[in-house]
Amino acid sequence: MSETKYKLDMLKKPTWKFVNPSDFAKSNLLYIQESGKFCSGKDYFTKRSGLNSYLIKTTISGKGVLEYCGEKYFILPKTVMFIDCKEYQNYYTDVNAGKWEMLWVHLNGKNIKPYYEKFLEKNNGSNVAVLSDDNNVCEIMDHIIAVSANYTKDHDSEIIADNLLHSLLGECIIKSGTDISSVPDFIKQSAYYLRHHYSEEIDLDFLARESNISKYHLQRTFKQVFGISPAKYLTNIRINHAKRLLRGTTLSVSEISEKIGMEPNYFIQLFKSLENETPGQYRNKWSGKPK
Repeated sequence: MSETKYKLDMLKKPTWKFVNPSDFAKSNLLYIQESGKFCSGKDYFTKRSGLNSYLIKTTISGKGVLEYCGEKYFILPKTVMFIDCKEYQNYYTDVNAGKWEMLWVHLNGKNIKPYYEKFLEKNNGSNVAVLSDDNNVCEIMDHIIAVSANYTKDHDSEIIADNLLHSLLGECIIKSGTDISSVPDFIKQSAYYLRHHYSEEIDLDFLARESNISKYHLQRTFKQVFGISPAKYLTNIRINHAKRLLRGTTLSVSEISEKIGMEPNYFIQLFKSLENETPGQYRNKWSGKPK
């Protein structure tokens, strides 16, 4: 059941564009539903649920607040908010800031859910993320608003919109994530050790002793920063190094497994489970040799 309550307290004339996508766009593309630019006053708010749409919003100046799925977020300049509007949401101007100038787009379409899930994964489950200084989110959203203003149902407009939305989603994911300056030193040290000693026998107990912390705290914090456990991080390093050796050397599979610190049979089984082919098949595929 859908529900919407809102108050438009605008300090400047808003830009608010609506799009009516074709059946072709709805079935095959990412498509714009609405887009706009608001400069809201202290009384602006939207409370809503049950809307079949995703919303991306970024702050130009001032500050917004988002209450979503039991969390409260502040939406500052150089941050981006990405939510599924089927869930209950409450977003509003921060009363202390007094204004919230923002760009936003409602979007939907084929394959948007994996982008949304990837955004959450990249940002440790957070629906609001900090963007790097070199992000182009505002510029892309300005283009989206321009396309919305001149939208027609011909395929050119819809392909342009699809292209811009893919660019926006990619920018939100690639240019967001954990600020390395905020990562604890023991996590940096553990990751460095794994990258440079991957051929050695390493386990969580060893890493915890090296950092003088509990292995549970190390495991939890490492996963918060990198999105995967130390064991998975080490496995990725070993498999990636094995791929380079398979493609760039004539070393046997047994010799490669030794170089990455794995027992040969386990290495072959693990490689096949991850790549859906054996190390030998992988080598032949990339060398152009018949299987």
